[in-house]
Amino acid sequence: METSSELQTVSGKERIKLILKFLLVGVVFWYLAKKGLVTADSFHHLMSSPSTVFVVLMLTTINTILGAFRWRGLLDAKGAKLSFLRVLELNLIGAFFNIALPGAVSGDFVKAVFVSKQFPERKPAVFGSMLLDRFLGMSAMVFVAAVSAVVSTFVNWGGQLPSVLLLSIGGIGAGAFLFLCYMFLSHKKDPLFALIQWVTKRHTRLQLVDKLYVGVMDYRTRPRAVITAVSQSILIHMFLILLVFAISLSVSATPISLIALAVIVPIGMLATTIPVLPAGVGTGHAAFFALFKLVGSDQGAEVFSLFVMLQILTGLIGGVVYLRSTAKVGMTSASR
Repeated sequence: METSSELQTVSGKERIKLILKFLLVGVVFWYLAKKGLVTADSFHHLMSSPSTVFVVLMLTTINTILGAFRWRGLLDAKGAKLSFLRVLELNLIGAFFNIALPGAVSGDFVKAVFVSKQFPERKPAVFGSMLLDRFLGMSAMVFVAAVSAVVSTFVNWGGQLPSVLLLSIGGIGAGAFLFLCYMFLSHKKDPLFALIQWVTKRHTRLQLVDKLYVGVMDYRTRPRAVITAVSQSILIHMFLILLVFAISLSVSATPISLIALAVIVPIGMLATTIPVLPAGVGTGHAAFFALFKLVGSDQGAEVFSLFVMLQILTGLIGGVVYLRSTAKVGMTSASR
């Protein structure tokens, strides 16, 4: 596997920033523990139920596999053909860099760098596939939440979500749906692209935006690939909701309705995309605590802490994969 020297070389300043970032993570967990929002009891409750641990690990594995199939399909549609195992390795490496990379560069960007080195002539398409993969994932979260919000108004699940929350998620879902409609209807005339070109001509530093936009919008000629990716994304988030449901059952004696979780979990996961700390620590805790409060539970922060542990576990596996791939490259270079 090819690696990037820029990613392997970490300056002293970046190391200090990384250490400070993880120290801040520690401070956040200390504060949550002091306030009683995170306790060791939740971990013990989860581990004391082997069946729950099995279900949680199984759902995590299924979602990791589905995520690899989704990105592989988008890459294949643009001629960057990779084996499933190769894409799975890259996704695991991306998970590692999501929790370990200094600065604001995400694991998604790292994955795209690796693939673009293998297909240098398709670099815009590769980065476009990465952006579309992330956009479709977020859109699927919103679609699941929006549909669940509508269902929650007709089904008696034992509670009631605020109208503002339901309207907000419905509005965001409508926006994502409209963009997808625009994507497939703007074949002959694309006013948004014309606007982007007008801006980038006056600000040359933004010219990369042109290529990235084209890399994404080229998928309008590949509707089957996009529809398949959306379907896979919806499945991923449905399994994610089941995963959070299983964790919440182990933490709280009072079960939370699946309908309610289907609305609040996607919103909470959107909050974790804010790049503040690794694995969404802090922002995710605050979001899950507030959202779970809406459905009568005080366990939101604890549930998210257990979810973070799963992310860290996946990232550590990705770290092993990355180190092994780096070692293979070193051995190959030495043999030459």
